[in-house]
Amino acid sequence: MAEPLNLIVTLQPHAGRLPDVVSTLATLAQASRQEAGCLRYDIAVGKELVYLFEVWSDRQALAAHEKQAHFVVGVAALNRLCASQKLEFVEWQAQG
Repeated sequence: MAEPLNLIVTLQPHAGRLPDVVSTLATLAQASRQEAGCLRYDIAVGKELVYLFEVWSDRQALAAHEKQAHFVVGVAALNRLCASQKLEFVEWQAQG
């Protein structure tokens, strides 16, 4: 069985656009959570940055997600609303 894929996306909204980024992500999260391979899709908001925590069952599920209309529309909006975006695959470590 394939290991789940863990992603952290860090977004830096343009000045004054934080509420728009959060709204866009909320819409994207609602639709993404309905996808079969989505195991987690959470949003965390800091003072200047927004973080998206995603877990997908496997690479095929993530690839299918990236073809969904809500993903394409959401990413296009985020590209306009953000000064920068960073996607990183991570491995959670066992806690003591």
